[in-house]
Amino acid sequence: MNSKAFAIFVGAIMVLSAFAGFVMMGSDQSDIPVESSDSGSVQTFGMQGNLVEWNFEGLQDVLEMAPESTVMAYWLNMSASDNLTSAVAAALPDSLGLKYSSQLYSTKMERMANINFNGTWAEFHWIKPYAVGYNSLVIPYENYMMIPTGSDFVTVMGMPVLFGTQESVPQVIDVITGSMPTMNFTLVGDDHSDLQLAALGSGGASMPLSGAYQEFYLGVKAANNTEANGYSLNAKIAGPLSSTSQRIEDIASKNNLSVTAQDSDIEVSGSVARENLESVLTAFLGP
Repeated sequence: MNSKAFAIFVGAIMVLSAFAGFVMMGSDQSDIPVESSDSGSVQTFGMQGNLVEWNFEGLQDVLEMAPESTVMAYWLNMSASDNLTSAVAAALPDSLGLKYSSQLYSTKMERMANINFNGTWAEFHWIKPYAVGYNSLVIPYENYMMIPTGSDFVTVMGMPVLFGTQESVPQVIDVITGSMPTMNFTLVGDDHSDLQLAALGSGGASMPLSGAYQEFYLGVKAANNTEANGYSLNAKIAGPLSSTSQRIEDIASKNNLSVTAQDSDIEVSGSVARENLESVLTAFLGP
């Protein structure tokens, strides 16, 4: 995400953070159903039109909502480890969900995902539903109501919430309503890691490891379900260039990780200490 987009967003952040507390002219809240605070019903949002209802248990679910042209996607369980969330925020390009998660909604963001496609991006935010006040001048698209946030961003409520530019969000809605999702990620399996990231070399030098491969996958989770014991890491790289293979060997050697080569693919696995997680993720995920 570029600096211009962030500058626009900072100017609009207070508008979005006030969603639960204000009603703009033209919005009648008398008909909005409000359920008990411990309810997880997507209907609690009180929005007219369609609400997003999609599985969100891992990266595979994200890719089923991602357009065909997607070149990178990641899914993060933000409830698993504050240390992991901080390390991801430091290692990956700016994400509004990571940078402003405590300001975006009235309830905690528990999981999030980000996809890059067609030179743009979109995010998915998993939150506990709450009653939303919104302007009657929402932008309907395929009967999903896009709530404008500032001059460039829109939000579509649901589980997960869709967030992105007015250019990108309709492309995700197209997939949700029946268009073809991406089928280009072959290394993403039935992983239960707290961080799952996949990238294609076709995305270019801005991809992890400068995109010098056919495909890249990384999974990280707290070892024995506690970050105090460090993290288990597994990375798979299909068709790496020779320079990438050497770079991976260097990262693995420096961090006592195991490297296995099979045909033209490489797999890296091992344990990462809590205090080393950010540097290891930065090494793998940086260009």
